[in-house]
Amino acid sequence: MKKRRVFKVQTISVYISTTLVLLLLGIMGVLFIGAQSLSRNVKENILVTVVFNNSIEEDDILKIKKGIDSDKRILRSSYISKEQALAEETKALKANPAEILGYNPYEASLELTMKPEFSTSDELEKLKQMLVTKKDVKEIIYQKDLVDTINSNIQRVGILLLTLLAMLTLVAWSLIGNLVRLSIYSKRFLLHTMKLVGATWGFISKPFIVKNMWIGFFSGIIANILLATGLYFLQENEPIVKSMLPVEGLAVIAVGTTLFGMTICMLCAFLSVQRFLRMRKNDLYFI
Repeated sequence: MKKRRVFKVQTISVYISTTLVLLLLGIMGVLFIGAQSLSRNVKENILVTVVFNNSIEEDDILKIKKGIDSDKRILRSSYISKEQALAEETKALKANPAEILGYNPYEASLELTMKPEFSTSDELEKLKQMLVTKKDVKEIIYQKDLVDTINSNIQRVGILLLTLLAMLTLVAWSLIGNLVRLSIYSKRFLLHTMKLVGATWGFISKPFIVKNMWIGFFSGIIANILLATGLYFLQENEPIVKSMLPVEGLAVIAVGTTLFGMTICMLCAFLSVQRFLRMRKNDLYFI
């Protein structure tokens, strides 16, 4: 009866520990996806302004806009007429510059948003060189220093998160491996006895592999439920979090966490059983 109680406590400890490790791994996955979404949103807010000469007609600008929209680097574009630019500045300044100067000082323009993967200084420079050759294009405006700073910081954050995720994966492997090994350790003499009576190593290993597969599966499910609950309450308080965490990404994390738990538990169980089966009986007393 005492041994059965110890066995149950040991099994529960493996479940709890494995769940916590997988939960931590899932949290890191969510942070990584959130960082990717944030970097994408930041890059999509980098604007390139194409300013035209006053002599150009609106139809000509719209033709240029149509050609720009077909460029694979462009996410979207918007036309700002001289009148619209004047109205926006009048609203911002609370005064009409045209009434003061006697004419509209603003030119028509196009505001371009690059696709995130093309929001780099090199691609922006290539786009600028292409546009300045067009007739009646006065200048191309974008904040090169800001673009360089954003891309540099995003790269640093991405490398840091990937490093932490890799380290956490190794730590998870080590912790879960030790937990599984300890759970099998108490049955090392039973494994040796089964080997002596002629049971094949595959037959001996199968129950332990299946049992730990289910431990990994249910630990992954519990970890995902805890993670989903935490994200739900976080989204209730911070609605912006919902837009930063796409459902597809969260689904990948949920499936990946569960599969990782199952795989690592099964593999560690297999390796642990094989290790004990290779040992001689006398050696089992000294480990």
